[in-house]
Amino acid sequence: MSDKASGNDLGRLWRTVRHLSADQWFYRFVVRGRIAAMERFPARMRARIEAAAMRLPLPDPAIPALAGVGELALSLQTAVYGDTWQGARGGRFRLLNRDFDFGAIEAIDWRGDFGDGDNPLRANLLSYMGYAVPLLASGDTDDLAAVARLVGGLESAGDWSSPGVFRDVWNAYSASHRIVNLLGGLALHRRAGGDTDGPGARAVREHVRFCAAFVRANLERDIQFNHLMKNLVALSVYGAAHDSVPVPLRFLGRAVAASVRQNVLADGGHAERSPMYHALGLLDVRTLRAAGIFQGKDDALLADAEARMAGALAAMTLADGDVALFNDAWEGEAPRAADLAPPNGDGVLLLSETGYARLAGGGDSVVFDCGPCGPDRNPGHAHADFLSVETTVGGVRFLVDTGVPTYTAGAARDSSRSAAAHNGPRLVGAEPIEFWKSFRVGRRGYGRSLDMAGFGGIAPLAAAGVQDGYRHLGVEVRRFVGLWPDTGLLIADLWQGANAADPALDFLIDGAWSADADNRFGNGGAFVEVCALAGEIAGVANASCWRRFDVERPAHRLGVVPVRSGVTARAAVWFGWGTGTGPDPATIDDLFARLAAARNAASV
Repeated sequence: MSDKASGNDLGRLWRTVRHLSADQWFYRFVVRGRIAAMERFPARMRARIEAAAMRLPLPDPAIPALAGVGELALSLQTAVYGDTWQGARGGRFRLLNRDFDFGAIEAIDWRGDFGDGDNPLRANLLSYMGYAVPLLASGDTDDLAAVARLVGGLESAGDWSSPGVFRDVWNAYSASHRIVNLLGGLALHRRAGGDTDGPGARAVREHVRFCAAFVRANLERDIQFNHLMKNLVALSVYGAAHDSVPVPLRFLGRAVAASVRQNVLADGGHAERSPMYHALGLLDVRTLRAAGIFQGKDDALLADAEARMAGALAAMTLADGDVALFNDAWEGEAPRAADLAPPNGDGVLLLSETGYARLAGGGDSVVFDCGPCGPDRNPGHAHADFLSVETTVGGVRFLVDTGVPTYTAGAARDSSRSAAAHNGPRLVGAEPIEFWKSFRVGRRGYGRSLDMAGFGGIAPLAAAGVQDGYRHLGVEVRRFVGLWPDTGLLIADLWQGANAADPALDFLIDGAWSADADNRFGNGGAFVEVCALAGEIAGVANASCWRRFDVERPAHRLGVVPVRSGVTARAAVWFGWGTGTGPDPATIDDLFARLAAARNAASV
């Protein structure tokens, strides 16, 4: 490696880690030191966890609160697995939209090659045992026996002396999922008339107890955010499986309160700014409440967080009932957003801290990303989707996000996180975020909403934002979004700065819409005509999107050439449908003047 390359790598590393808190720095050494010890002395360290597990009482699936936990787990796993969970009886699984058939439970390769490269995502998912929840919920004796065999197979494959075992089968995040799924499933099994006291159920309960001791000793305090929250949710569920919370878990009240405050912003959004993880976080908060071990001010905190998160989810939900796919988000990993928290109806809903705005009227809707990419202390799920939009027309997804093809480091991961993969204004050959590996972020820009006081009379429903991800190049980018329900959508972009000579703009349109040579898109009886009110349409090209993880589907990429003048560039695109009256083209210059003069909403 050259000195120059080495210097660049060190600079990128510093731009990444300088945002970590003192707490995260401390626990990076503690957590990684513990993992190193488990790798070097597996038998000795496992014996310590076994001793800690024996100090915990065996969980009791008969505790009434666990059935409520099980119902929430069942709703999630039904969304994830559909009816494919039935294949687990014979060692067959659908994991993130790929099928794996091992032929029998005893033949499952728990730590095999699932096509994820350096990221063991599918191995992790297999070890979560989410498919065990609907299996156990049947109350069938054979299904309980199958789950006991699955647990036994996982334990045999997860030998602590195996290289990498603490990245997949035995990491705190995987073990946390198993606690919730197996305990919740056993509670549903008992409610359905099944036996939870026999040898098979006892083996599962003992595995859960060991998982609880493992998670307690390996809390992800270095990563924090949704990972640490999941650890605490799992331990809370374990604590609920007793007449009183075991002594080693009595720290949970204080820890859960701190985690909720870290993850849930004042406006109810999730700190990591992924609508999918927001939906999963809402389920976590509901699981904490269902566990029933938090009383008084702790339960009041959870109730308030649940209400705020449910309200915020509406701002991320399009009229088709599912979330916008910004940052790391895809369909099918959580229940539909409209089932978790029905949208609040039509109008404008702005989450000023989270940075999302929803404009909706009937089946026409827009979700606009006008906020930061994530928390500075952990932006691992960030994409360069500043000022991007997703839309529905007549209740059907029209403008779409590229989505998530993979979590594995490489060209596909880099491309899906780039500015060019999203529907926002950008600069050619530059990125507003410095991505590296699968989840690393060095230099990063920030998005903010703009004060709408100066935009009166332009559109029935409107929002505007600004992003400074190109400030290192001396360029600021602003966007106005206006929706005329039943009529059309106006998107106006303004680049300002001496280096605004290479502006770029593309829109990704779902492949369910056909395209013709006149920039007209059709879907059934619905049609959208596209024209440029500033700049010009460059044409339509074939493209792809991944609305479900690793599932490629066709899309169209509509190119727009902004018009440049001095140190500014402008583009205004009208997507028209229906018979109503949209913007007056003569007012576009006035719109750009207002956009240039608008102040940040936070400074008002």
